Amino acid sequence: MSTAQQRRTRLLNTIRQQPHEVRTGEVMALYRAHGWGPSRTTARRDLQYLARHGQLTEHGPADDRYYTLTWKDGHA
Repeated sequence: MSTAQQRRTRLLNTIRQQPHEVRTGEVMALYRAHGWGPSRTTARRDLQYLARHGQLTEHGPADDRYYTLTWKDGHA
């Protein structure tokens, strides 16, 4: 499994444990806690990736974006 897949899997599992509105800063903190230490861009792209694949839903304007689990994911 690639590092990107590991990050995204960890992120999705974390959100599923306690569904809530997730923002980029929270994802960056999660990644740092696991030793990945990615940039804001990496965290944002992972959130967008999960949204494109139907696991998260994107909300809000571009300067205040947040994500939630989708109903289709079965956990929202």
